[in-house]
Amino acid sequence: MINVDKIKIVQEKIKRALIQIEKEENITITFGSSKYDAAHFVTPMTVKTNNKTNEVLKIDSSISKRMGFTQNIIGMSFETPTGKYTIIEIKPRNRKFPIIAKAPNGVTYKYSAERIKNLIGGDKVVNRNANLEALFK
Repeated sequence: MINVDKIKIVQEKIKRALIQIEKEENITITFGSSKYDAAHFVTPMTVKTNNKTNEVLKIDSSISKRMGFTQNIIGMSFETPTGKYTIIEIKPRNRKFPIIAKAPNGVTYKYSAERIKNLIGGDKVVNRNANLEALFK
């Protein structure tokens, strides 16, 4: 019988089996929310590359620009009273809170584009940080 506990056990076993593939292929594999009944369950699996090639950076930059930023913001950090957060992903289909940031403890939080602009310091700071990063590469 399939239940929430069974799904967690099966997904953990699959994740342990996929660790070697992640290392060999330099990718990250994650599971989404599951749909299930007593007989079976379905869960989406997302595979992302860890290689930051020009093609990947161009895609990240275009998504950032669609959100209203002038530069690629993925990988940028901002400070809050609870610590330093890093922007790890943008989900353009999420209209309210498309930007995902990771907290120091590893938990991810969703933010609106306007909130991130305020936290980072606006487009001037985004441009300055992007230009500084380009100089030091």
